[in-house]
Amino acid sequence: MEENLKKVECDPACGFMIKSHDEKEIIETVRQHAKRYHKKAVSEKEVKEMMKAA
Repeated sequence: MEENLKKVECDPACGFMIKSHDEKEIIETVRQHAKRYHKKAVSEKEVKEMMKAA
């Protein structure tokens, strides 16, 4: 395990959430979700700013 468990949650209307110990996994998954479901490109930095302790 890299660090403590972290999570990123999308808008409540969307309902998407990911929890992981692996920041790279969270970043990749959130970026794919944003592109596929919201037609938005988000940077690695933006995803890191969205991360919270889970």
